[in-house]
Amino acid sequence: EAAEKQTALRKPERQRQAASKATKTEAGTLNQGYLRATHAPHPSMASSPHHLMKEFLEAIKHQPTADLVTAVMEGDEAGVRSALDMGASPEVTVPRQEVSGSLLTLAASEGHEHLLSHLLQAGLSIEGGGTIDKTPLMMAAHNGHAHTVKALLDLRGNPLAMDSEGRTALHFAAMEGHQQCVAALLPVTPPTPAHLEEHTPVHAASYRGHVEVLEQLVDAGWPLTVRNSDGNTPMHRAAAGGRVTCVQWLLQRGGDTSMQNNAGLTPLDQELVTAVMEGDEARVRSALDRGARPEVTLPTNDVGSWSLLTLAAREGHEHLLSDLLQAGLSIEGRGTTDKTPLMMAAIHGHAHTVKALLDLRGNPLAMDSEGRTALHFAAMEGHQQCVAALLPVTPPTPAHLEADTPVHAASYRGHVKVLEQLADAGWPLTVRNSDGNTPMHRAAAGGRVTCVQWLVQRGGDTSMQNNAGLTPLDQELVTAVMEGDEAGMRSAFDRGARPEVTFPTNDGGSGSLLDLAASEGHEHLLSHLLQAGLSIEGGGNTDRTPLMIAAMHGHAHTVKALLDLRGNPLAMDSEGRTALHFAAMQGHQQCVAALLPVTPPTPAHLEAYTPVHAASYLGHVEAGRTPLDFAVQFGHHEVESWLVKNCSGVVRRKTLNVQQVREWRGAHEHHHNTVLSMLVEGNEAAMANISKNYDGHALSQDGLTPLHAAALCGAPSDAVEALLRRGVSPHVTTPDNMTPADLARQHGQDSVIKGLQSHNFLSHVLTGGSVEGLGGERDVFSEPSSATGPKRLSEGF
Repeated sequence: EAAEKQTALRKPERQRQAASKATKTEAGTLNQGYLRATHAPHPSMASSPHHLMKEFLEAIKHQPTADLVTAVMEGDEAGVRSALDMGASPEVTVPRQEVSGSLLTLAASEGHEHLLSHLLQAGLSIEGGGTIDKTPLMMAAHNGHAHTVKALLDLRGNPLAMDSEGRTALHFAAMEGHQQCVAALLPVTPPTPAHLEEHTPVHAASYRGHVEVLEQLVDAGWPLTVRNSDGNTPMHRAAAGGRVTCVQWLLQRGGDTSMQNNAGLTPLDQELVTAVMEGDEARVRSALDRGARPEVTLPTNDVGSWSLLTLAAREGHEHLLSDLLQAGLSIEGRGTTDKTPLMMAAIHGHAHTVKALLDLRGNPLAMDSEGRTALHFAAMEGHQQCVAALLPVTPPTPAHLEADTPVHAASYRGHVKVLEQLADAGWPLTVRNSDGNTPMHRAAAGGRVTCVQWLVQRGGDTSMQNNAGLTPLDQELVTAVMEGDEAGMRSAFDRGARPEVTFPTNDGGSGSLLDLAASEGHEHLLSHLLQAGLSIEGGGNTDRTPLMIAAMHGHAHTVKALLDLRGNPLAMDSEGRTALHFAAMQGHQQCVAALLPVTPPTPAHLEAYTPVHAASYLGHVEAGRTPLDFAVQFGHHEVESWLVKNCSGVVRRKTLNVQQVREWRGAHEHHHNTVLSMLVEGNEAAMANISKNYDGHALSQDGLTPLHAAALCGAPSDAVEALLRRGVSPHVTTPDNMTPADLARQHGQDSVIKGLQSHNFLSHVLTGGSVEGLGGERDVFSEPSSATGPKRLSEGF
């Protein structure tokens, strides 16, 4: 922590802000788990910004409750009692930045153990509350309130509770070096296997360099060489924190300096990486002198990796470049990233580093996998000083004009000052990229009005069309519709934008602006688009209507608006799916509720491929799956309930193709797509919703009953029993003369056999009773019967 602060003091404020900025779309951010502590300090609950706490107290309408919060914060026991006696609400939560905590958490955070019993008696939980994932015990341990820690333990606070990152109260005490808190927690926080899978308190203390705490932990049996999920040992963490004394102490206790973490780094390598990140030249040289490997790479959050020179450039540490180059690194970087150190410096606006890299012969014409140079990134981010440094060495050659140019990048982001620099350097303002977009198209797509005006003043042509046939004004209209900008859309129309334009979709098709508005849930734009001449059924070459698209994305208000505007709920796509199919498939209950009254179970929807279940009353796709199939498959129980509730009770037996049934053990063996078959595969909770209307003799597309499917997939015994209770016969056989019991025995599904054996009427059958009325007299666990046995599924087709 001290090293981080010293580094921060050496860096100007502007530079630090630029270094901390993560340009997510342009380059991967560093995987901090390998380099920095995963245990960030957690300030006192009462350390919220003053204005936030003031606004919170002012917002509490009930004065006794406001008095209670203030009394807890100040440790005023008499005030707490008085406020509670006056009817204050003890369950109020106190905000802190983006989370909130209970009053008990606040009291623990401030070390007011004398208030705990009063707050517990008022009904609060010893484990806290609110949205914060830290318990009162964790907060007390973090802030070093040993007496409060002991009091909470006496009141049965759970020392093994973990926050969202797997940290216990002992982690926080060890991290902050609070020895008395550690001493209180050690007897009740043993080094069990569960606590050794992740970051341990030993890792936390090592990173912060608390040797005294390490001595306490090792005396209590905590191991010193355990690895966390990143493969880091405590010595790695000590090295990452620059804790030389701690590293030496761990060495004396048997620490291994050659152990590598998941990134292949030894503790010495880790020390070098941390020194580079912090810009500590002396430590970089020391680590290199002691044998640290300069060629190591470090992982990024986008599953790539960077060289140390790339890291130094990203952080703006130009004073380290010569040392790293002398150690053998390449000026163009290494690792798997396609960004050079020069690009990284340009992305983050480190102008001095850009100049230093150019002086060291960094290549300004190098391109990443998308054809972007360092100048592209500088222009994109609006870093004028970096642009100025790169322009003299990045001319507008033909090779740089084939794709998106720096002018396109600056236009999309609206950096007019950068555009002026580029134009003055000879970069053309009307060049097209591979999509046919000019810089004016890109400015319009980004909604950069000032930039569009500037380009028009410089001779830009508003009539030029891109490969999709869109002019910059059309592009502006498409962007306004996408963003739901009604004023922007009207403005574009008033200036001549064409409402009939279509936009390309990701599947190579195209959609109308009404499709786009429906997709984004912008129902307030629909009437304007219809008045402009568009069709309520959409356009382009997509086979989905705006109503289907809105239902697919769960925009219930848009679905209702489209229905009010006479959108057709019975329209089908090329696979026979209606808007209700898409709503059910995606689990959008409100959309299903809006569509059910206008999508009746007409004969036309029940002609073919009807799955055997209660809600087989809607349009069927070629695989025979209805909206209920989709709802059950994806676990949307609320949508499923809607469908069942509104079902007319029509249950149709499916007409099967004989060949399909005979091939059930082949290509279709694991494709059982009726509702009951899918329920067997894990949706037991949904089974009750369709039991009243289910035909127990109904077949799947592959000719199987749900019990056959259960036998194939190894359903639990309680699911098998549930199917039997719902009337699914265990005696129906396949074309190969196999009962569910035969399949279960063949595939070794003991749970299915147990479920079949445990059912009451089967017990009767197994002891010699009859199964009259249930389809035959055969013992379900006997060998397959002869042709004179019960009727086969193959008969009667």
